[in-house]
Formats: sequence, structure tokens, C-alpha cells
Amino acid sequence: MRSGHSATSFFICLLIGVTPAPHLFAQSSWELIWNDEFDYTGLPDSSRWSYDVGGHGWGNQEDQFYTENREENARADGDHLIIEARKEDWRGRSYTSARLVSKYKGDWTYGRIEVRAQLPSGRGTWPAIWMLPTNSHYGNGGWPDTGEIDIMEHVGFDQDLIHATIHTDAYNHMIGTQRGGSKRVTGASDSFHVYAVEWSPRKMVFSIDGVDFWTYSKGLSNWQGWPFDLDFHLIMNIAIGGAWGGAQGIDDSIFPQQMLIDHVRVYRYIDFPQVTLAAPATLEAGETAVITGTSVDPDGRILRVNLYQGDGLLESITGGASEWSWSASNVSAGCYKLRAEATDDGGWTSITDAQSLTVGNSCTDNAPYLMSPHPIQDRIEAEYFDLGGSGVAYLEASFSPTNEGGGIRLDEGVDVFPTTDGIGYHVGNIARREWVTYTVHVDQSGIYDLQVRLASQANQVSFSLEFDGVDKIGVFTHPSHFDDFTTVRVITEDGIALDEGTQIMKIQFLSNGTKVNWFQFRLRSPTSSEETPENGKTDLLGNYPNPFKDATVISYQVGRPGHIVLEVFNTLGQRVRTLADHHHPAGKHSTILYADGLSTGTYFYRLTGDATAKRALQYLGK
Repeated sequence: MRSGHSATSFFICLLIGVTPAPHLFAQSSWELIWNDEFDYTGLPDSSRWSYDVGGHGWGNQEDQFYTENREENARADGDHLIIEARKEDWRGRSYTSARLVSKYKGDWTYGRIEVRAQLPSGRGTWPAIWMLPTNSHYGNGGWPDTGEIDIMEHVGFDQDLIHATIHTDAYNHMIGTQRGGSKRVTGASDSFHVYAVEWSPRKMVFSIDGVDFWTYSKGLSNWQGWPFDLDFHLIMNIAIGGAWGGAQGIDDSIFPQQMLIDHVRVYRYIDFPQVTLAAPATLEAGETAVITGTSVDPDGRILRVNLYQGDGLLESITGGASEWSWSASNVSAGCYKLRAEATDDGGWTSITDAQSLTVGNSCTDNAPYLMSPHPIQDRIEAEYFDLGGSGVAYLEASFSPTNEGGGIRLDEGVDVFPTTDGIGYHVGNIARREWVTYTVHVDQSGIYDLQVRLASQANQVSFSLEFDGVDKIGVFTHPSHFDDFTTVRVITEDGIALDEGTQIMKIQFLSNGTKVNWFQFRLRSPTSSEETPENGKTDLLGNYPNPFKDATVISYQVGRPGHIVLEVFNTLGQRVRTLADHHHPAGKHSTILYADGLSTGTYFYRLTGDATAKRALQYLGK
């Protein structure tokens, strides 16, 4: 579908500055991978182009019928592609035109897409050069959830005004939130101009004749604002009339009208960061795993290196050093696959091949997905269930033994989906009697409460909870029906008694249709009689560097063990990051705030926990 238009808390102040720079198309960073120069005659090249056909209005009340394999509407003359709109009766419509698509013949994730074209003119014409997803699972699987990229749109009643627009679930013309830019181009219908988008993992930059006029950045968006990380294909057409193009009627005296296209060229980015990884092949259970590597970027700088076990993030290493290392002590027995991914300042990434690490003697028993047990008071992501496979780490009772969720861990039988509950993944399609396990570590014996982030289309959610085979809650049932995710508290009279040590947590579902995002335990009361000494008051200790460009380390002190929340807000009071939200032991702690996606301006970070003093700090960015 094409658009019609197109407790106690305190703060520390942060300011991030960004200086815009002019865009230049660096040929050395791009490689031509797909093109059509139209240096032939006859119908458009069928190895590159197909047709969208029909006269049903195309969701915009358009008046034309799009034909196929008809030279009157689309042809190459040896120099150009000609898309021609004609005034003629055709299958119940009064106009004909063509809509060429590259779907399944030219499909790309990221790249520079440029089209050199001369546009039609006249009231009622609506030419467009734009893109739709080839296959996408986001949201409802259709427009606008899956996204739309309008490289060029022009309506004849407003001659020479060129529009670039994006449409998503969050930003689209149906709810008046579409985002876009416009530029007046003198002679758009009398001469050729190059309409282009440079689409990277972080942003899209739209230009005309090499001059940028609008940028859309990913920022902190989830799929609702950025579904643009999957293949899209190109569409070129002239619509007649419609909600936008026909807003001031159609002048029948102007026909025929043509859009001439000199070339279509698609480039891929080639100056990717380079990264290596070195890991031991074997270790004894309980030993320390030391992982090292290198990272360089040929045309910029390394922003960070992410280290993964499978699809799970173990560590994010910042600072741009050409050599890096990471270690994990007391690694659990299991068979792991390690990868390193480097991201440069343009958002481009490279990832190493997986390297195997075998710890201990067995790959068939439970092993924690992130190599070490989940700390019981940290948030446990549902998709990070144990390694070990079917019958050990999970029971998949449905008819399909494969992951049909389209998310991570595609070699497992549990359905993992890109979540509709923020950023990340959730486990879904859960059937009655299915179960999953998680290797966890309880630091302190005590009575705990549990929260579960879940959704369900059934009338109730039911599950049981075991630790090392011991039932902890009986059958917990929540009676509500809710399609959207909500946080459910598992309330029992005596709480959940947990002993100190590493254990296997098993959650068994007793109802159908449940989706789970995460679990989190909170200590209600310790069972130990030992007193925990005070380490001073709970307070923020500041951040360094300050000001910062890419990342800053925020340090803080916890006076007594308890639940601590560390959050970042903008000047409107809107939370933009949650950096910590879990139980902390007494002592000093630190975490990293990355500047990725933060706009220029002032930010605040707030620590909520035991009684503290308030204090402020100015942060000035680059």
C-alpha cells in the first residue's frame, strides 16, 4: 500500500552533542550489485522486472488500471525506460499505466538505491519510486507494520515538489504520523535528476542529485518504528488520481504522460569492519574461559564488539581498541558456539564464524545458554532457556519440532518470536504440558517473589514451577484474558523458598496460547541470620568520561542489599533507557550507557533504591 501522504531517587544531567556533516557518496565504499541501464528495446527486462496488475484502487482510490507486458504502458527504447499513463478505457477504468516491481528479482537489505528519472507533469499524475518488503513477519505481516520506503513521490498539482517518506506501524499517514522530507526541484518534469536513498543499519539518507534533503534515523526504535532490517524490493509507477494525486482532480487534456528512467542502480556497502576471535577448544567445568580478538574498521572507527554464545549476548566491549579480551570464570559444563560481531560508527557490522568450546565431558545435559547460570535476581529472558535439546532443556508438544517463530535459536524446537513487547524476543505458541528449563544460581537463601511478563489469548494462564524437581508454587493460575503483554505477579502466601546454590528451574505450562517475555525473582526476606555490613549510603558516584562521545561508565554505590533501578530520561521526562532493574548486593557497581540512538541534548539518569541524597552533574557531548 502506498501512502496518500506520503522510593528515593536523584538525577544527574547529561548532554550529548552531535554536529551534522554534509553527505558525500563515497564510491570506494560502495559496489554496484544490480542495475538496469535500459540499453535495449521492447518490454522491460523480465529477468529484473515483474508487474503489479489491476484496477482496484490500490488502497488509495487510484483511477488507473495497471497492465502487464504491454508496450503502450512500459517499454525500453534503447536509452530509457518509458512508463506511460494513457487516457483510455480498460477493464472498467478510464486510464492505463504500469507498475514495475523487482520483487524476487532484486531484493536488498541496506544499500544505496538510485534512479535517474524525468517525471510526468499535470494535474492528476502521481509518479513514485519506492520500496516494499519482500517478506516480513513484523506486526500483522502487512502494511504498515512491515514498512514502506518512498524514495520519490510527486503530485502534478504541486509541480516540482519532491517528497521522501517512510511508513511504519508507528509512523504512517493513516494516523497522521508519517515522517518525511520535501525539496523543490526546478524542472523535475523537463530534465533528469537522480533520486536516491542510502539505507544503512542506523538511518536512511534521501538525496536528489547527490544533495541530501532528509534523514530518518533508527534511534531507539523497535520494529514499530524501524522494520527496515529485512529485504525490500523496488517499485516504479505512475498512478492517476487517488486520495493524494487526484486531490484537485484530473486534467484529461494532458495525456499521455511519461516517466522516463535513464538507469536504476543498486550498490552494497563494502567497507565493513573486520573482526577476529580466538577461544580455547576445550575446558574443564569450573575453569575460566578467556576469549580474545581483534577489530579494525577500514573507513571509520569501531564502536563496539559484541561477543555471543549462539544468539545470546555475553558481553559488549566498547572503546574501539584494536585488540580486546573477555573472560568468564566458573564456566558451566556444556557445548558452546562463540561468535564476535564488530559494529562501526556507521552501524555496519561483521561477524566471525562460530567457534566451538566444549566444557566438561557432555553436550547432552542441561547447560546455561550464556555459559554461566542466570543470577536469580537478574531478569531471565525466556528465549535463553537451557542448552541440551528436546527432552532435556524443553518439551515441545506441538506437531512441529522446529522453531516457527522467526526469531533466534532456529535450530531448537521452541518457537521464539521477535517480540511485540519492546525490543528482543519472546517464547510463544506454548501448548499445554510443554516445559522449559533454566540453569540459575541463588546467591542468598530466602523467600522470593516472582514476576512474569506474559500474554495469552486463552481465558487463563496456568503453570507450575520447580527447582531441582521440587515444586515451589503448586499450580498458579491467572484468570485474565489479555492479548498484550502484561507483568503478572506470582503471589503465594508464604512466598517462594529458595536455597542457595546452582539449580535447574523448570516452568511447566498447563494452558494453551501463552507467550512469555521474561521472568524475574525478587528477594522478600533472607533466611540467613547473618547481618550484611553497611558499605555506605546508596548514591550515584558520577560518570566517566564526561562529556562523552560514544559511551560513558556510570558508577554507583549500594548501601544495603536491595532492589535498585537505574534509568535514563530525556528533558521531557520520558525514559529512554533502563540500565539496571534487579537486586544488588551492597557495594560499588558500574554500568555502561551507550550513546547509540540518543539525539543531541540534555539527559538525566536516576537511581532509585534505599534512602539517598540528590545531586546533579552536567554532561556535555561532542
